[in-house]
Amino acid sequence: MSVVLRVAYDGSAFHGFARQRPRPDGRPLPTVQGALEEALAALYHAPIEVRGASRTDAGVHARGQIAAFDPPFAIPPRGLLLGLAGRLPPTIVALSAWEEAAADGGPIEPRRHNLGKRYQYVIRTSTLRDPLAVAREWHVPRALDLAAMRGAAARMIGEHDFAAFRAAACQAATTIRRIEAITIRGEAGELGVAGDPSVIASAPPGRIVVDVEGQAFLHNMVRIIVGSLVEVGGGRRAPAWIDGLLARGDRREAGVTAPAHGLTLLEVKWPRGGERAG
Repeated sequence: MSVVLRVAYDGSAFHGFARQRPRPDGRPLPTVQGALEEALAALYHAPIEVRGASRTDAGVHARGQIAAFDPPFAIPPRGLLLGLAGRLPPTIVALSAWEEAAADGGPIEPRRHNLGKRYQYVIRTSTLRDPLAVAREWHVPRALDLAAMRGAAARMIGEHDFAAFRAAACQAATTIRRIEAITIRGEAGELGVAGDPSVIASAPPGRIVVDVEGQAFLHNMVRIIVGSLVEVGGGRRAPAWIDGLLARGDRREAGVTAPAHGLTLLEVKWPRGGERAG
């Protein structure tokens, strides 16, 4: 039986989820996988290899990452969660834990056994940035056209070749991916305190929240989608521009890669019912 964890983390200080090559001086780069493995090794008094559902780039956050490992002996889920809470950095928490075997009786492989992922990207469009949310939002201090962004997003729904929406370093064997949904909503997101004689700090519209749901994603795919939606929302491109990007597959024609810190892995959809909160 594997143990499956649902994990949340602030990715600001980490070089992504997955282990990275060490620095030239041999020191390891901090990663979420590395922190989990170090904490689990201390609990089990043995080396533990953790498998994640999503690699998440450096600086990307998570509320619903799924990770699995094969323990040398059983620890009750509540005891495991409490033990991890005392050993993990304060920016990582294991929210739930359960035991599970794959349908074929083998170990759980989160990247293969999940039913899809849901990401959320937050853009702040008010004139001034919010210092309390600067590590969670991309500050784009200008109005964006929500209707145009939604029109562009609708053209990406379904199965397409997303070659124009992947990083140059992406090593995926195929660029065909399926997007189930992209929802875009505006929020007030005011910064000032009611009654203050401030025009700039309380100027609308505030924030735009983009949720992207799909089966699997290419390297930087969600961030390039968001960068391209901002091109449309800012009036520099028409929604139909997306059709050409999908047809030609040229990364150079798409929008910028939105900053990592605005992105959160909200959910890895899990097909089984064994999850237990701590």
